Amino acid sequence: MLVWNHLKKMANVLGKTIYQLKHQLSSKYLVSELKYQTIKMTVI
Repeated sequence: MLVWNHLKKMANVLGKTIYQLKHQLSSKYLVSELKYQTIKMTVI
């Protein structure tokens, strides 16, 4: 609930919906994770 409330406040400030903000944040995270992986994977 705490995170949802924070997202709601941030979305309100930015003039977006909660879902637009969540999508934008997750998209940025996925792009950065694909460019600079935090967990290295090894092919066996």
